[in-house]
Amino acid sequence: MRLSFLALFFVINTAHSLPYDVHWLGGPTVIERDISPTKQTVDVYCYSGTAKNLLALWQTVKFNIKIKTDEFSQYLGENPEQVYKDYTEDSYGWAVVTPFQKKSYRSVSLNLFTPTCMAINTKQKHSIELQIQRVDLWRVLIMAGGIALIFASRSLSGNPVFFYLCGIVVGISASFMVIVYYVSRLLPRKTLTYGILIGGWTVGVYIFQQIWENTRTLLLSYQNYLFWYTFLAGFISFVVCYRIGPPKNERSKNLVMWTLQLVGVFVTFFSSQYQEASAAVLISALVVKYFPRSWLFRIQGYWRRKFPPKPRLLTSEEYYEQGARETKHSLDELRKHCASPDCAQWRVMLKLHDAKRFASFVEGNSHLSDDEILGYESYAFSMDRPKPSASSTANSLEISDDDSSEDYDDEL
Repeated sequence: MRLSFLALFFVINTAHSLPYDVHWLGGPTVIERDISPTKQTVDVYCYSGTAKNLLALWQTVKFNIKIKTDEFSQYLGENPEQVYKDYTEDSYGWAVVTPFQKKSYRSVSLNLFTPTCMAINTKQKHSIELQIQRVDLWRVLIMAGGIALIFASRSLSGNPVFFYLCGIVVGISASFMVIVYYVSRLLPRKTLTYGILIGGWTVGVYIFQQIWENTRTLLLSYQNYLFWYTFLAGFISFVVCYRIGPPKNERSKNLVMWTLQLVGVFVTFFSSQYQEASAAVLISALVVKYFPRSWLFRIQGYWRRKFPPKPRLLTSEEYYEQGARETKHSLDELRKHCASPDCAQWRVMLKLHDAKRFASFVEGNSHLSDDEILGYESYAFSMDRPKPSASSTANSLEISDDDSSEDYDDEL
């Protein structure tokens, strides 16, 4: 009994003597932290992850760090132990310094479905926010763009505007690589030269990483240089594309189309962290695009035979409007035919009783005479008048009988 009590006391004491405090965050949360000199433990913030469901298709989860200065270090891991290990190694100077070491960011995207922990090493007051975006508009636009690229790949493969636009973008992006290529052609082909080139590419990748991380600062500091670089590189790229011309060969267009479809597939697949769902969306899009139209027509025909649509009868107003519209359309077509060289007007006029009326109709006048219009209106007016009822007829007969009897009495 005493040994059990000692073991339980040891476990509790060990649990309370951990060198770090774990804060599990499951929803949108903001934690304020003011560094205390007497605090001996490390704060580790962990996101527990979420279950896979369709609601997580366009979801994004981030750790946002709100701090006034950039004097902080950031440590990420799958569990608190790993984060604390990285924290202690960096604090004691055991970490290996590399030029490609990860930089600390104020906003870190997390994996939706796996636990992720983070610790901050700083002496400044800061706050940690777990931001959960249920529908990330950027992910929606990326997925929609990928699907649109798949469906529009055939039309874009032969579009000159798209060809020039892609050529200019590629020229601006890859002009630095072209310069390195031509410089390498000027150097002697020796082992030392290849070593210099390989080292130069490594340095180039490092420089590109630094430029990417400081894009906003570079855009604000070197606006004029960036403008002229973009203008000259874009102009040269346009000239090269104009000299080559858009692809006209059918096989070249097919290669461009397949490349665009491949890009659309990758963009759609990686637009969501729920890659099983994005793969299902991608497969559905490909099935819709390449589904045989003959099968679709057969399915539609079978559905219409099995469930025929119920015909809708026209109302009196719709019947009148349709009749007037179709009559006017047919008369216009007849008038055009009579005025065309295909119609033998003289032969037709010999068969007519009123050739003058025919000529007037061809010139654009009405096909009805005034007497015919008046007769039609009189007939329509008579049809619209209400017919007398039986009771009104009987009353009129009774009145006439009374009048006749009174007249007879007066005569007597």
